[in-house]
Amino acid sequence: MKTRTFLLVLAVALLPLAGCDHDGREAVETGRDAQGRATVHVDGKEVQREVNEAGEHMERGAEEVKAGAQQAGEALQRGAEKAGAALERGADKVQREVGPVVEEALDDATITAKVKANLIADPEVRALSIDVDTIDGRVTLQGKVATEGQKAEAEKLARITPGVRQVLNLIQVGGS
Repeated sequence: MKTRTFLLVLAVALLPLAGCDHDGREAVETGRDAQGRATVHVDGKEVQREVNEAGEHMERGAEEVKAGAQQAGEALQRGAEKAGAALERGADKVQREVGPVVEEALDDATITAKVKANLIADPEVRALSIDVDTIDGRVTLQGKVATEGQKAEAEKLARITPGVRQVLNLIQVGGS
């Protein structure tokens, strides 16, 4: 118990000295300069000046970061423009090379649909028993009808359809 009391008394006695350096001066001193601004000194050095210097370093660093970000943004912009131009060239190439094939395929599908619609619209032709295929505007008719008249009518309807260049009539006659 005596040891504890002694340590407590020693701690209380040394407490005022905690803020002092070895010369007996205070380690942290505050005051005002001639213009009335607050000053802080730690171990005799003015803290404000070091804070100001650190702030200047930070500002220079921020400017460097800003300049780097600006350069990166400009590089990204140039890269995006190059990528956009490349995509545009690619799209043009696809249009030139694939476009006609697609248009032709769509044209063939359109012709097939129009021929089939003409066959369905004609009451004399059994359209559901006739298959229509189109390649390069050449229509092939296949299936089975009851009469030569139905076969001839199906061929006539196919020939008058816009876009049809040739008709190959493979329709068989006979049976129902």
